[in-house]
Amino acid sequence: MSQIQESHIMDELLKEYPVIVPQVGEDITGTVLEIGTSNLFVDLGSIGTGIVLGEELNDGFETVKKLSVGDEVTATVIELNNEDGYIELSMRAAAEDAVWEDLYAKKDAEEPVEVKIMDANKGGLLIKINGIGGFLPVSQLAYDHYPRIDGGDKQRILSRLQEYVGETFRVSVITVDREEHKLIVSEKVARKSEELTLINSYQRGDLVDGEVTGVVDFGVFIKFGNDGRKIEGLVHISELSWQLVENPRDLYKEGDKVKAQVIDVSNGKISLSIKNLLEDPWQTIAKNLSPDAVVDGTVVKTNHFGIFVQLEGEIRGLIHNSEIDKDRARYVALKEGVQDKFKILSVEPDNHRISLALA
Repeated sequence: MSQIQESHIMDELLKEYPVIVPQVGEDITGTVLEIGTSNLFVDLGSIGTGIVLGEELNDGFETVKKLSVGDEVTATVIELNNEDGYIELSMRAAAEDAVWEDLYAKKDAEEPVEVKIMDANKGGLLIKINGIGGFLPVSQLAYDHYPRIDGGDKQRILSRLQEYVGETFRVSVITVDREEHKLIVSEKVARKSEELTLINSYQRGDLVDGEVTGVVDFGVFIKFGNDGRKIEGLVHISELSWQLVENPRDLYKEGDKVKAQVIDVSNGKISLSIKNLLEDPWQTIAKNLSPDAVVDGTVVKTNHFGIFVQLEGEIRGLIHNSEIDKDRARYVALKEGVQDKFKILSVEPDNHRISLALA
């Protein structure tokens, strides 16, 4: 057979069985030939053999883990002829639309999803969903993961966050932006429904046994609950003691076991009181104190109201500035820690107030 005849036969075969050469960026379907630890070979029929390498195996849905030899798979052409002669493919590129559509759907449905913590920075935790990198801000962590650090030291906060790397958290998608490649998740939102149900199961007056999870300038956070379900409430500084508290850290530290009483349940939050479970000294000691009586006391504090004096028990009285102004020379020596005798001017047990003057 002459060369001309062979060429004619080949032309006729190509007309009857045309070979369609794919273009870069085009999706193509083939049959799985072999599955390796970091590659996948695909039979593309008459156009050759395709290969999917490394990160291009990750389509966000872990499809490669579910494949077997002989299964049909769709991938995107990223190179027509690599250095080994294969058509290089990407399962990740082929699934990109579906990945983002799934993220939008999860956000709209407020569907909780489990994610692995990949890394941490001072602002929060890095995660992945469907192979897309995302961010879990510190402000969106649940109470038991929130890093309450005295003074807000950024390095200590980062150290606490780094302890979570490798752990699995349950989160909800709260922000998705494909154009900006932005994905933000929240642990608080994921727990919102179950926590709200538990919070609303408490009523004013209920007693709880809990553990101090954080001490801040304005009060103490307490974790409590039952049946393995925990929520957190706040004991405001004004509800820690019948005595004036200047620094909650003087009374409590993380890990302390405490009893408290529910005083308010609203807006998905529980407010607690410790002092409600303590005897009110004003209803006992103060009744034994009467105007014009002279008592011993110790100066504990001065501020823009006047001079605070510690009397017996947890009772404190105040020498008001209006009293001091009558004879300032008499009060110059009253510094913190000074002991002296004081005259009671008035007693108001219900208002927790005693007015004093130097005797």
